[in-house]
Amino acid sequence: MATVLAAIKYKDIEAVYCRVVEEHEDNLRFLDDFTRIVGIPVKTIINEKYSGSIHDVFVKRGYIKGRHGAPCTVHLKKDMRRDYQRPGDIQVFGYTVEEQDRADRFIDANNNVREDFLLIDNKITKQHCYELIGKLGLKMPVMYTLGYSNNNCIGCVKGGMGYWNQIRKDFPVQFDKMAKVERLIGHAVNKDKNGPIFLDELDPNRGHRVNDAPADCGFTCEVSA
Repeated sequence: MATVLAAIKYKDIEAVYCRVVEEHEDNLRFLDDFTRIVGIPVKTIINEKYSGSIHDVFVKRGYIKGRHGAPCTVHLKKDMRRDYQRPGDIQVFGYTVEEQDRADRFIDANNNVREDFLLIDNKITKQHCYELIGKLGLKMPVMYTLGYSNNNCIGCVKGGMGYWNQIRKDFPVQFDKMAKVERLIGHAVNKDKNGPIFLDELDPNRGHRVNDAPADCGFTCEVSA
């Protein structure tokens, strides 16, 4: 919806998608439908060094997440945006009105960016976006239809125990792959007061799906990089 509003406001725009291969493949279907229905082409860019893969980032960097966030966001999204941008660009981001705090953090961490938060300025909520997408005739991406609050990678390392137990049910192959990456690196995604909890040891009944869901993965996930 931010892209549609940007096209109305600025006329000549470029829509760019930072591809991460662990995102649900239905995202590519959604982008194709968007271009076909709305008429705005979307350019895909990908970090070739890491093959666009969060697992490749984790293995090569030697950690999954730390005090300042996760390296996947830095290398697969933030670095790609920073390398692609040109001096003088106005960058439009799709934070909704509920995400004013995320927009504020982005501004604080990116003083060199001319940003425009069109959804916030127009007081558009996430629910409004769902409704407007439906009116355009677009089918929502699969992760939303499965009940996930955000369209992150299948198995976002910013999620908690309940979230990962839901991933275990819905996407067992991706769950097992992340469990193997944890063991390879020697670093667990989750922990409690007793220490790290590796996914292959996670009690299937621990956590709460909604409370443990990760935030939408965007350019403010790693503000200190």
